[in-house]
Amino acid sequence: MGRRALARGLIADENSDDTERRRRLGSVWPDSIEVLPDALAIDDRWIRVLGVRGWPREVRAGWWRPLLEAPFAHVVVLGIEPLGSEEQVARLTRRLIWHQGAERSRAQLGRLPDAASQTALADAEELRREIARGATRLLRVGLAVVLQAPTQAELDRRSHQVMTLAESLMMPLRRCRFQQADIFRSVLPGGFPSYGAREMDSRAAATLFPWMGDDVQHPHGQVWGENPLTKSLVVVDRERLPAPHSLTVAWSGAGKSFATKVLILRARYHGLPVMVVDPEGEYGSLADPSHVVHVGHGAGLNPLALYDESSAERSRRANFVVRWLETMGTRLPRRMAETVKADLATSDETAPSAWLARLALADSATAERVGPAVREWLSVMGESMKPFPDDGITVVDLSRLPPSLTMAAYLVTVEHVVATLYQGAPRWVVFDEAWHLLANPQLAPYLEELYRRARKWHTALTLVTQDAHDALRSVSAQVCLRNSPLVLLLRPHPDAVPELAQVFHLTKPETALLEGSAVGEGLLMVDRDRIPIRILASPLETRLIKEGEARARAD
Repeated sequence: MGRRALARGLIADENSDDTERRRRLGSVWPDSIEVLPDALAIDDRWIRVLGVRGWPREVRAGWWRPLLEAPFAHVVVLGIEPLGSEEQVARLTRRLIWHQGAERSRAQLGRLPDAASQTALADAEELRREIARGATRLLRVGLAVVLQAPTQAELDRRSHQVMTLAESLMMPLRRCRFQQADIFRSVLPGGFPSYGAREMDSRAAATLFPWMGDDVQHPHGQVWGENPLTKSLVVVDRERLPAPHSLTVAWSGAGKSFATKVLILRARYHGLPVMVVDPEGEYGSLADPSHVVHVGHGAGLNPLALYDESSAERSRRANFVVRWLETMGTRLPRRMAETVKADLATSDETAPSAWLARLALADSATAERVGPAVREWLSVMGESMKPFPDDGITVVDLSRLPPSLTMAAYLVTVEHVVATLYQGAPRWVVFDEAWHLLANPQLAPYLEELYRRARKWHTALTLVTQDAHDALRSVSAQVCLRNSPLVLLLRPHPDAVPELAQVFHLTKPETALLEGSAVGEGLLMVDRDRIPIRILASPLETRLIKEGEARARAD
């Protein structure tokens, strides 16, 4: 069919009625249409309709939303028609009988069962039962994508992009050669996109509605922020996930500390005790002064602390003290390490200075080897162990320690958390600047143990760090990552983007979203869901956090 003047064909006379009709139609009616094998040329626009060639077997709400978000002008036409339930049950019964007969014939001939036929049988039987008891009903669903572009070359480029995207959604599209005129009529108002239409139950059809998305909104959860695309709140309940642990990765200044503080405040709304291990002194303003443990200058941590009187606890403490000495820079030969372990495994002594004096009597060489580390620790920590409150927000502030003791203090703090998990109520433990843990070969295995044990005592753990490489530094760090189904990625350093994409298997759109995100924006991974997020805080929360930060800087 060549170009033709449609308006002139419809309006033959020049009387007043026809002139008025021409005037009304002229504003919307094309001057010419050219039908090509796989496209339409309507005036100065090139249009192509893509039909569905296949549908995915399993879907979830919002699964096809990427197709709606293509970065150019296009129209997605969706048609839904109800089907009679009784007629469909009878038809499914006939189909089941036919498939079962075909499978029996294959078995009698000694052939292997057909995988596709068995899958179809299982789906049809399940659907037949659901329809029979009224749990769902069958609908006929059709879908088509209408693309337009100023040139044919641009139309081909957009078609390739959309078809590739649809392939990734397990819904292949095709150009429908020599059928463009018919399929274009079917997508006009009043039509039905019948090409590739499929019968599906109402629950599957509901996932095709644009307002059905994959936003995370768990009942009784905690508000994290909003989805900037849909403007809906993101509500997460950690207890619904395979594990309650989380990881936050962001460049300095991207808003990771602010986001963590907002979540800490909201955890208190639910009455959940929170403990923060704070190497930089950023979180003290969130807690009551009586709940801030400033480690150092006499308010110390005791690596020799016993948490019960059992022999197993003494053995655990003996192994821990050797690891603590190594973190302090004192590497013990095997014989000396065994001497330390044997002494502590039989001793009730918890004062470091008294233990060192006792060790000097038993083995002076070993005592001389460990003495400098113990005395350096005592010069800052003292002999006593500052108790940690088990309610409200507790902040363990390590910022007043000399750098030589930070790692060792972090280790003793983690040990205290591990040893006391089972003694209190469910709580949330936040490790800020987690690279201290993940980068240290002594601390990373300890953190792995904590991750494995925490869920038993209903404790959630959060690691906050700047570098995605921290999650790959050791096998233990990778175990922590695998056990963190909740991951918050805010704006990364530009040089870290490729590694971030590799670690978390990000797609190109997700990578582009992170690169273009503003402060407090990024990507949230909740188990298998990945959604954009913007951290939101109420005016009161913002004021509390900002005023606390200002006081911390003044101090």
